[in-house]
Amino acid sequence: MNTASTVVRSTPAATTFLGKLRALALHALNLHLQNCAVIAEAYRRPQ
Repeated sequence: MNTASTVVRSTPAATTFLGKLRALALHALNLHLQNCAVIAEAYRRPQ
């Protein structure tokens, strides 16, 4: 895990790229969790 922090410190371009990548990953995780909640809710309801 040390290498990632070293890369971030050495180049500012990597910082913005990793920041965007992190935001994208968090957004994808959010959408995935919302999708799971919808599926769980639909599964709970009686047919």
